Amino acid sequence: MSGPTDRIPVLPGDDDRRRTLVDAALGALPTALAVALGAVPIALLIVESVSPPVTPSNYAAVADSVYPAVMLRSLGIGAVITAVCLAIAYPVTYWLAHVCPARYRLPLLISLTLPLWLNYVVLNYTWVWILAADGIVNTALTGSGLVGQPLELLRTPSGIGVGPIELPGPSLGIGFVHIYLPYVLLTMYVSMERLDYRQVEAARDLGAGGVRVFLDIVVPETYAGAVAGTLIVYARIAGAFATPQILGSPSEQMIAQTITTQFYDVLDYPFAAALSVVFLVVVVVGFGVGALSTDVRAELKRW
Repeated sequence: MSGPTDRIPVLPGDDDRRRTLVDAALGALPTALAVALGAVPIALLIVESVSPPVTPSNYAAVADSVYPAVMLRSLGIGAVITAVCLAIAYPVTYWLAHVCPARYRLPLLISLTLPLWLNYVVLNYTWVWILAADGIVNTALTGSGLVGQPLELLRTPSGIGVGPIELPGPSLGIGFVHIYLPYVLLTMYVSMERLDYRQVEAARDLGAGGVRVFLDIVVPETYAGAVAGTLIVYARIAGAFATPQILGSPSEQMIAQTITTQFYDVLDYPFAAALSVVFLVVVVVGFGVGALSTDVRAELKRW
C-alpha cells in the first residue's frame, strides 16, 4: 500500500498552461503601456538635453545662470507649503479619528477632500475671483468700512525670505494649500486612524501634557503617514505650473514656468530638456531619501 510520499505529483494541464499564458499577456499589456508612457518620454528628454550634437553644455548653462535660484525658490516654496499642510493635517486628522463622533467622520472627510473632485485650473481661478481687487474679500472689507481701499491680495509677493528662498505671497500660498492639503489629510488620516488611542489616555493618566503626548506618542506612531504625505505633494508643489502662473507674482516664477518659457517662447528645446532633467533628478533623489524607511514605503504602497 502506497504512502503519502509515493504519490505522483500532478502536473498542470493544458488549461492551466493556457490560463498562465493569458494572465502573463494581460499583465504584460499594462506594463508595456506604463513603460511607453513613462520611461520612453524620460529617455527622449535625456537624449534631447545633450543634443545637438552630443554635449553637456546645456547642463553647464543651468549651473552658470539664474536658473539655480529659480529652482531653489521652487523647492523652498514646496517645503513651506508642505510644512503648512502638515501643520494643519495633524490636529484635523487627530480630531477626526479620535474625537469626532463616528457617524460624522465620513461626511466631514469627504467635505475636506472636496477639492480633489474639482478641476485643478478651476480651483485656481476660484481664488482669483475671491482675492481680486473687486473680489469677494475686498468687496466685503470695503463695504463694511474695515478698509478704505481694496487690499492687494492677488499676485502679490510676500517679500519675506532670504535670497531666492522666500515665503509665497497670500494668493499663491492659499491656492497651493487649498489644492494640496486634501492629499496630506488623506494620508495622515489613515495613519491617525491606526493610532492606539489607549496610549494617549495612558500618557495623560501619568501626567503627560499635550505637547509631550504629541511628541512621544502621536508623532512616532504617525510619522510614516506624514512622510508619505510629504513625498506625495512636495514634488507636485515644487513642479506646479498652473497655480504660480495664475496666482503668483512675476517675482515668484517657479521652475515649471521657466521650463515652459524655454520650450514655447525661446524654443530652446535642449536647454529646456536639461532643466527638466536636473529638476527630475533632484525630485527623485529627495523621494528616494524619504522612502528609505520601511514604514514609509509600506505607507506609500497604500497609495
